[in-house]
Amino acid sequence: MTDTLFQRPKGILFGALSRDDAIALSALAQPVHYPGRKQIFAMGGTDQTMLLIETGRVQISLISSDGRRSILAQLGPGDVVGEMAALDGAPRSAFATAAGHVTGRLLTRAQIMDFLRSRPDAAILVIQTLCQRLRDTNDQLAGLALTDGPTRLARVMNRLYDEWGKPDEDGGIVLDGAFTQSELGDMAGLTRETVNRLIRNWDADGILERRPDKLVLRNPDALDAMAQGVN
Repeated sequence: MTDTLFQRPKGILFGALSRDDAIALSALAQPVHYPGRKQIFAMGGTDQTMLLIETGRVQISLISSDGRRSILAQLGPGDVVGEMAALDGAPRSAFATAAGHVTGRLLTRAQIMDFLRSRPDAAILVIQTLCQRLRDTNDQLAGLALTDGPTRLARVMNRLYDEWGKPDEDGGIVLDGAFTQSELGDMAGLTRETVNRLIRNWDADGILERRPDKLVLRNPDALDAMAQGVN
């Protein structure tokens, strides 16, 4: 992997490394691929590898004691999956599943630990980055607890269009990847029926356009206003 071709992966570990260190660590990773719906990591699993996504989408989710699924994130090219277990050696805290065909590169915990032991300054930066990520997560959880269903769904949709949106031929924005209403509900903490009702309302208001296989964003400003809790 040459410096001119290198694109730094996202995440706690690589976000704390210098460019040269990030290139050196990435060079140790081994190529892998997963078919659609393949479970990559299992919640509670003891595997300690970390995946750098090159193509495709990986869904991060939890299953509650009553069997309800909550989708925490949709990760794509440049994102990192499984870095917490790779850093602390503890069991997996969530499921990671390939939403479609996924390719990437795997790093082992042993490779990462050996790398950080040889670079103590980088290890300190990783600790600082972990602390900031925990603060950000706490802020997000507090926000979810204080917002209503439409606002939560609008925030989910806003984030998905920002990360996965592609311009449509007629000026709208479509999601690059199929997201079901059940998945949207699992991300927003809503039932599929509630998601369906809200999307129908937004379609009638000209915010989103429903098509058989996709949702087209027509009014980004209105969606952003709802995500901010402005009625």
